Amino acid sequence: MDLLKSINVDKIRNAAEDAFNQAKPKTDVESRVYEALSHKNWGSSSTLLNQIAQDSEFSNGMVGSNIFMNRTTVPTITRLMWEAMENQRPAAWRVVFKGLNLLEHLVKNGSERCVDDARNHSHTLRQLHQFNYYEGTVDRGVGVREKSKQLVEMIGDDELIREERNKAKQMRERFGASVGGGGGGGSGGGGGGGGGSGGGGG
Repeated sequence: MDLLKSINVDKIRNAAEDAFNQAKPKTDVESRVYEALSHKNWGSSSTLLNQIAQDSEFSNGMVGSNIFMNRTTVPTITRLMWEAMENQRPAAWRVVFKGLNLLEHLVKNGSERCVDDARNHSHTLRQLHQFNYYEGTVDRGVGVREKSKQLVEMIGDDELIREERNKAKQMRERFGASVGGGGGGGSGGGGGGGGGSGGGGG
């Protein structure tokens, strides 16, 4: 009975956090990130993740016929993303998992600054190797633990990052997705990231 009561309180708190984030004033970029990191029981769409990856590359501003780089967008995206993963309540496991999925997508598809940012936060990813939360007998933390380990392995391997970004770039070109992250030296342009939310859980 106490367990059911605890689960219900967590659900109410999660819903309240979503409502608060939805109501607060924010930019279009922030709105997309909050949507990707909600407590809702489904994963973020590839379209939404691609939009955020593109946000990490370009703003909507124009100089003549050229889109110019928005140097403030990456910190905005990554600040909200890491807030979702750091010091999070275990019951908010779904938000943590979605944060990891967003990070994976940005490393593969977004600005190369996202790769640097991920490496600068490798300590946070390692802390998530110990993430633990159960709903009854269901281990909700396993997805977080596994995804964080995969990301630490990827960002520690320049060749693997280059390979993943090139594969992802090819996928975007194949399907005509207008996503940023193309580019240049060191790490080619990215693609597939992980969209789904970790598990069901009602």
